[in-house]
Amino acid sequence: MPTGDPVFTQEQLETKLAELIEKHEVPGAQLAVLDGDTITEVAAGVLSRRTGWAATPDALFLPGSIGKLYTATLIMMLVDEGKLDLDAPIRTYLPDFEVRDRHARDVVTARNLLSHTSGFDGDHFTDTGRGDDALTRYVAGCADLPQIAEPGKIWSYSNSGFSILGRIVEVLMGMPFEQALRERIFTPFGLTGSVSFAEEAIVHPTAVGHVPDPEHPSTLVVSPTWGLWRAFGPMGSAIVCTAGDVLRFAKFHLDGGVAADGTRLLAENLVTDMRQRQVELVDDTVLGQAWGLGWILDRWEEVDVVGHDGNSIGQNAFMRVAPEHRFGFCLQTNTESALNLYRELAGWLFGERLGVAPRRDPAALDEPGVADPGRYTGSYEREGLTFVVRADDAGRLLATVTPTHAVAESQGWPPMVDLPLRPVERADSFLLKLPISDADLLAVFFDPDDAAGRPTHMHFGGRAHRRVG
Repeated sequence: MPTGDPVFTQEQLETKLAELIEKHEVPGAQLAVLDGDTITEVAAGVLSRRTGWAATPDALFLPGSIGKLYTATLIMMLVDEGKLDLDAPIRTYLPDFEVRDRHARDVVTARNLLSHTSGFDGDHFTDTGRGDDALTRYVAGCADLPQIAEPGKIWSYSNSGFSILGRIVEVLMGMPFEQALRERIFTPFGLTGSVSFAEEAIVHPTAVGHVPDPEHPSTLVVSPTWGLWRAFGPMGSAIVCTAGDVLRFAKFHLDGGVAADGTRLLAENLVTDMRQRQVELVDDTVLGQAWGLGWILDRWEEVDVVGHDGNSIGQNAFMRVAPEHRFGFCLQTNTESALNLYRELAGWLFGERLGVAPRRDPAALDEPGVADPGRYTGSYEREGLTFVVRADDAGRLLATVTPTHAVAESQGWPPMVDLPLRPVERADSFLLKLPISDADLLAVFFDPDDAAGRPTHMHFGGRAHRRVG
């Protein structure tokens, strides 16, 4: 555990954040740094390019899927109370639950959902209204959700899985999901800068998202909509908060389930269980090496790091903490993709404090072509997204990406045709940059049953895509 004063002063953090958002062309950002028991909060830039209002440490941002950790914590509270068995089929608690694959329907557990190993095709994006029945209706709409792989077989990020978990919270706690958040986490954790609904956020300074202008993609404009639909609450959209509150939530976990006032709210062994490896990741440099029960698990040189990322409409957030050192940060931005900003900031903070930095993607090879393009060419699909990979005459792989889900449509994603897949120093792996991202992401082709076999899936952006042609 660190001793003495924090390494970074507020002035140093403000200066560095302002420098980095200018370098990476991010409208505004908020940063909180935890060192020991001290949380230092700063901000830079503007909350909206339309209004020019300055970003402040007490402003609310959309941390997106970082909120999945809050859902996971509610689930573990149910385990602590003896109301939920992580390894019982979820139909034990949701008897009417259906997906397309009946075997998966009958065997998938809460542990599978927490660790993204259900095999469900997990980006089922449907607006089911603002009523208290939003999650009930959303889960009913999962009846036709296809299966990417056998339950427990592979890791593939599943938003749908967390809305299903949120419905379990509602059933077993006997209240709407947002009420459970407020009564079981926001209030007892002392998170005074955290709310769930737009009408609650509006009384605070609040960031709006920024997305590329469809007519001038190099220019950012205020996103046409703000928050996501209520059914997405357990996926993370029910959290609107400051970066400091994200770290106060994380500190509860570092303190073994004890709130700031000394009240134990979750058994220490269950807090520890949440950070135990459940599954290894295929594309292990985008998020981390492995997944726990809600947490990303990574290792930066000799330092174990946990955290989560989050995207909302025109906003991007990151949280990473080294539990043994009680050091970490939360960065919240109001731009669609801030991966390069995050990586540079993480390298500076962890480099100065602990002498380590995030792991990097494998280096790109000089030769852009591949010897056996037919190993990779074809169509790969998941819910709402299709990749068609072809090869040109020089054996270079090109991907055309077609989104069909409602979130992409609402944000006006640009055409993504013949994007180059650049081979790297790792078998069956390539770097691919989408025009909606500020950085390359790793694409990995694989067969979960035979590492040397013809790939049956492509992992990209944390999701597995099935080869269908």
